[in-house]
Amino acid sequence: MNRASLKMNAADYAIYTLLMLTAVLFVYPFYYIVLASFSDPAAVITYPMLLYPVDANLGAYKLLLSTGTIWLGYYNSLIYTVSGTSLNVTVTLLAAYALSRSELAGRNVVLFFIVITLFFNGGMIPTYLIVKSLGMLDTRWALIVSGAVTTWNLLITKTYLESNIPQELRDAAEMDGASEFTFFSKIALPLSKPIIAVIALFYGSGHWNAYFNALIYIRQRDLYPLQVFLREMLILDQNTEMMGDVSDHRVLVALTLKFAIMVAAVAPLLIIFPFVQRFFVKGVLIGALKE
Repeated sequence: MNRASLKMNAADYAIYTLLMLTAVLFVYPFYYIVLASFSDPAAVITYPMLLYPVDANLGAYKLLLSTGTIWLGYYNSLIYTVSGTSLNVTVTLLAAYALSRSELAGRNVVLFFIVITLFFNGGMIPTYLIVKSLGMLDTRWALIVSGAVTTWNLLITKTYLESNIPQELRDAAEMDGASEFTFFSKIALPLSKPIIAVIALFYGSGHWNAYFNALIYIRQRDLYPLQVFLREMLILDQNTEMMGDVSDHRVLVALTLKFAIMVAAVAPLLIIFPFVQRFFVKGVLIGALKE
């Protein structure tokens, strides 16, 4: 083994070590939150936790799940996420497919106005007035229909379709008598599974984590998504901690309940992500770059 190979191996080891340390720095805070949520409230304050929970118990989760608003929030968030993501993906695919066709009249003009929205938008007040004028205030439609398309997702989907569906395939389908809808549904969609998985996760995570639009458009508590209820509980627990003594049992319970709330909010995304992770590299890279 020559000196150049030794230097290269040493450099590789240094890079891998740096990447592992960086990964630990990013992962460990969440790991600590999970440990704290399964630990005894008093132990969280008294004893240090590094790799495993102290006096493990499910008290925080039992208290969290005993609250009826949590189940209502989960139910509403599932409706918003599933319905909103389905609408987002459908509209994005249809628009991206149309814009990927070079023979579309005025395509460049439409693309110009779409790209402009990456830098400028109407703002919160005009959007609120539009939602109000459409009669969607205090309804589920306000959170499902508003923001039906994200410009970035539309552009990467358009680029993906242009890169992976050659014109020769379209010409062959037309010679066989396939209509535009048949080509889109029978050929384009099956070839677009990676990018569909990517944008579905992007849209789905956005719907699941969203709470600001609900605060603006929704007044009925029975329509609140999970994130709004969790936000209320976090604010309530924070006030309890500020007003009480650390030795007070209620303050200790509020502390571990806060950790359980964080885990409950992010757990569904962590469960879904491994199933679509394999599509990420192919979908995002091919959708973001055009040869």
